[in-house]
Amino acid sequence: MNRPVKNRSIQCRCKGFTLVEVLVSILIFSIVISTLFSSFKAFIISSEYVKDDVTHGEKIRNVLKRINMDLESLVVLQPPRYKKPEFNSDPDPYSFIGQEQAMGQTVFSSVVFTSLAHAMLGTDQRAGAARIAYYLKENQNNTYDLYRADFLLPFPEEMESCANPVLCRDISGFELVYTDFNGDEHQYWNSDDQEFKYTFPTSIDLKITLGSGESRQVFETSISMVSGRGPIE
Repeated sequence: MNRPVKNRSIQCRCKGFTLVEVLVSILIFSIVISTLFSSFKAFIISSEYVKDDVTHGEKIRNVLKRINMDLESLVVLQPPRYKKPEFNSDPDPYSFIGQEQAMGQTVFSSVVFTSLAHAMLGTDQRAGAARIAYYLKENQNNTYDLYRADFLLPFPEEMESCANPVLCRDISGFELVYTDFNGDEHQYWNSDDQEFKYTFPTSIDLKITLGSGESRQVFETSISMVSGRGPIE
């Protein structure tokens, strides 16, 4: 005997998302995207800093190489061509002069000497002994630019000129320490002065600083002088 089959209506309930759930999902998605964007931005900034550090490091290494090249070709007058300066006598055009100059709260070094490493720029392709100077001047960023002066004979009395090329910008420190024939260190030098017995330094320690605080970078090198002059009593 067959039982009658009752028709049962099957009801399908399709449950959707509530407004609160949608808002929570959007919030979580925003947090995730914000975190990813911050991480990506930090990575990009870090990459830029690394790139800048590499660029600055390469510039400073080129500056150190240029200074070393100039000093390796130093011109030094030897006795009897060189005579101790007397009263009212003209200064030695091949003298080595190292000085210190206070700019703001910082003391910077400058140096002037004569070298055969003349840089031929522009249409002037002459060679010969050149009077070379390294010095700093303050720029609009409250940092300092390193200049290199290079003049063939006749040497000018004033080495600083607006036409001199800038070797490196935004320097925060430039220090030269000179070592004499006794091994003593000096912050300044004058090869025409009796204090130094009319000699040249035997070596020079050079330090260039970029930036300040945590971003401070220091580049150092020691240069042994190939040419020199012994003490004159």
